[in-house]
Amino acid sequence: MKVHNQEHIFEPFLGKNCSQPFILTAAELLVVPRSSLLNSATAKSVITAADRTEHRLQMEQQDQSYMFASLTRPHSEQLLQGLQLLRQDHELCDIVLRVGDAKIHAHKVVLASISPYFKAMFTGNLSEKETSEVEFQCIDEAALQAIVEYAYTGTVFISQETVESLLPAANLLQVKLVLKECCSFLESQLDAGNCIGISRFAETYGCHDLCLAATKFICENFEEVCQTEEFFELTRAELDEIVSNDCLKVVTEETVFYALESWIKYDITERQQHLAQLLHCVRLPLLSVKFLTRLYEANHLIRDDHACKHLLNEALKYHFMPEHRLSYQTVLSARPRCAPKVLLAVGGKAGLFATLESMEMYFPQTDSWIGLAPLSVPRYEFGVAVLDHKVYVVGGIATHMRQGISYRRHESTVESWDPESNTWSSVERMAECRSTLGVVVLAGELYALGGYDGQYYLQSVEKYVPKLKEWQPVAPMTKSRSCFATAVLDGMVYAIGGYGPAHMNSVERYDPSKDAWEMVAPMADKRINFGVGVMLGFIFVVGGHNGVSHLSSIERYDPHQNQWTACRPMNEPRTGVGSAIVDNYLYVVGGHSGSSYLNTVQRYDPISDSWLDSSGMMYCRCNFGLTAL
Repeated sequence: MKVHNQEHIFEPFLGKNCSQPFILTAAELLVVPRSSLLNSATAKSVITAADRTEHRLQMEQQDQSYMFASLTRPHSEQLLQGLQLLRQDHELCDIVLRVGDAKIHAHKVVLASISPYFKAMFTGNLSEKETSEVEFQCIDEAALQAIVEYAYTGTVFISQETVESLLPAANLLQVKLVLKECCSFLESQLDAGNCIGISRFAETYGCHDLCLAATKFICENFEEVCQTEEFFELTRAELDEIVSNDCLKVVTEETVFYALESWIKYDITERQQHLAQLLHCVRLPLLSVKFLTRLYEANHLIRDDHACKHLLNEALKYHFMPEHRLSYQTVLSARPRCAPKVLLAVGGKAGLFATLESMEMYFPQTDSWIGLAPLSVPRYEFGVAVLDHKVYVVGGIATHMRQGISYRRHESTVESWDPESNTWSSVERMAECRSTLGVVVLAGELYALGGYDGQYYLQSVEKYVPKLKEWQPVAPMTKSRSCFATAVLDGMVYAIGGYGPAHMNSVERYDPSKDAWEMVAPMADKRINFGVGVMLGFIFVVGGHNGVSHLSSIERYDPHQNQWTACRPMNEPRTGVGSAIVDNYLYVVGGHSGSSYLNTVQRYDPISDSWLDSSGMMYCRCNFGLTAL
């Protein structure tokens, strides 16, 4: 057999300007015909990495005897096992980590591969680059051992006993994956008794996401947290930061005041000096007149402090002097906790026979709308409200299909939308079918009021209790109402205007403590299909139809004066309009102008008594649902 010179065989794979040959694998060399290797035309070409990959793929397709094996996982496992055995046998180890009397043998290259800290130590201009032993003064022995073990195995054991030493070590050595797992573990362990401590721990070591998670937990569970030992050990600055948070979840602002009072009494000698400063963090205008008066008269901590008495006087002015509520400073101190940040527009009508199932969300910060998951069926003239951070769509008129023919039906069905998953799910039905109804949330329960069932105008009321997953009857309104508006203010439910069976301007309110309704001052205008919003202690109503014409007017109700006051009207009339409050603006969205369906958006500023334009919706909508989330 003739033996070819080795250099001659590889010569064709040298380019004109190549100083190094392109090396084929053994498998590739076996399947390449010798004639190709010796072909002079081939000798003039330059073989690149892309050529090699393409050549390999062609061979895989043409010659089943060729295989490219991906052995990444078993290779990784074998590599780690081999390195671990070398470490355990102290073979090829070139570094010893010393903590106290303990010595941990390792390989610099392995440690440097998982830690920028070790990489800088062993490759930079540090003395440790040339040494074979490094001493650590500020790392726990078990934590360092765990991190070295992780470098060789890819596993780490985290528990309540080990995490407090392991996280600081991972943070110092910049072992990001271990640090991330420590943070995830601590987040899973959050409870009312340890969330403040975990928040401090996270802040100390710069664990931003864990700190945010702990703060969120504190805010969402404040009523439990404020009764724990950790709460009473807060510094004044820490307490100030917590109770100033807009996302503090409390049923009433009284909870915040009592929490501050308990914190001060825990060490009254040292802490009483902070009372007035901390009282600034309480949204005093959100407290009832009765509660404020009781504080003023009976609470010796408040009564004996001039600065505190001044703050209470300002809060009382909010209730008794309506014009005082519209100052900028009062608006800030009266902003509600967990205030909504976005708008949701759902369903409605886009034409005489066009019913929508689509939903879209508005972001005030960017003045933009995006589409979201649609309803299960097209609906209009339904009620919408937010309960436990879910959006409920209640009743209305839905469009169904049967044997290719569409028909409309008054509904008792209820759907809820989960913003976390962007999905809709069914909820227990109401006892009655209701369209053009009113829907509100009070004390964690969903109220459905009045409406029209296809035959009769309704005055009945029912409420949904989430814990029991059932609807329960409530005292009926004094009048039958449909196409009306509902609102909650100071723990009372208001039913405003509507039709039943004539256009009305009357207003009644429900006291849940008495399960009874009473009439209050009527609006100036009769209204149906209008918008409503509550802010700064007022109820605002806007637009609608009075039986003769479409309205652009707006008026506000003061419950303490029991009177309505006209405000600056909109730029154009709107009926079947959606309205909601975000950042102390009343957003008025969509509707019908009398000549066309609208997608336009305006917002009302109560401080300047003026209107501003915002970006329009993706769809024109009338008789739809709008809520703030």
